[in-house]
Amino acid sequence: MPEAAYAATEDQRLAAVRRVGLLGTPAEERFDRITRLARRLFDVPMAAIDLVGEKVAWLKSAQGFDALEGMRCDSYCHHTVLDDETFIVRDARTDPRVHDSGFANTWVFYAGVPLRFERERVGVLCIGDTKPRDFDTDADCSLRDLAAMAEQELQFTRMSETQLALARANDELQMTANVDVLTRLWNRRAIFEIAEAERLRANGTARLAALLIDVDHFKLINDTYGHPAGDEVLRASAQRLRASIRAGDAVGRIGGEEFLVLVTDAQSEEVADMAERIRATQAMPPIQFGQHSIALTCSIGYAIGAASDPIDGLLRLADQALYRAKSNGRNRVEPHTVDPGVHRPLRHRVVRRKKEVES
Repeated sequence: MPEAAYAATEDQRLAAVRRVGLLGTPAEERFDRITRLARRLFDVPMAAIDLVGEKVAWLKSAQGFDALEGMRCDSYCHHTVLDDETFIVRDARTDPRVHDSGFANTWVFYAGVPLRFERERVGVLCIGDTKPRDFDTDADCSLRDLAAMAEQELQFTRMSETQLALARANDELQMTANVDVLTRLWNRRAIFEIAEAERLRANGTARLAALLIDVDHFKLINDTYGHPAGDEVLRASAQRLRASIRAGDAVGRIGGEEFLVLVTDAQSEEVADMAERIRATQAMPPIQFGQHSIALTCSIGYAIGAASDPIDGLLRLADQALYRAKSNGRNRVEPHTVDPGVHRPLRHRVVRRKKEVES
């Protein structure tokens, strides 16, 4: 692919990218909402929000394909951040600007709008298709409207300083070390590093909740529908998790079908409500995979303790509660103890499937 020139203000642009602070961070619902809308609005299989660093285009949100990053030199987004115009590729296979890119046979059609932060073009909202398409003025206006929504989100930091610090600690070429490729959540190592960092920065009164979430009957799903269906269930479960937690709380995948949510400054009633919201959101609607409709439920155990205490003890308590949730029929929430700050029973309704099969 012919190398696009760098703008004369590249140093200022990269400084703005660093100030945004989102390179190397996992997906967030506020950006996923925009890319899902882009897919539906334009009826395309792929949509993404990229942050364009010095070497890497980091996919902050991606719909319709699995990737965390791409090399900037091979990315259409490199061209897109050079000026304010929409970068349109109607057929990448014949477009001399990108025909020899590694994406030319998958992102055959591409339309990307630059995203600005503090007047600098720091990223891209883009859509793509596996076949050639036209892109008229009305479509361009609609994509720019969505880009304006994404730019609004760039103005606000939603992640905790602990999470942002972890992302900043790595060089661009090492950013994927912290994020699970399949689910776009923090991976096991990263979420435990975040937990330890929260412990070290906590004062004597701060509290931390650990919620362990286990997808019910995941082995049965894999055995019945195959591993690609299982992967789709995990992606959907992760997306629903992101939509169910507070801005600033951390969520990671710590095992095959097990997730961990860390709730800082945890109030007992708020944690109980969050756990039930996660359970209810996971349960509906079923996941569509090809011709199959796959029921998704989860079991949740949680514990609340002093944020300054060792995280291992808190996780053991949450794991005991999770075991009880699974033993008591699954698709339910169990706290480790009833916290004295809660003067009412947990408001969750146990919804049992007709057939319970051990996984």
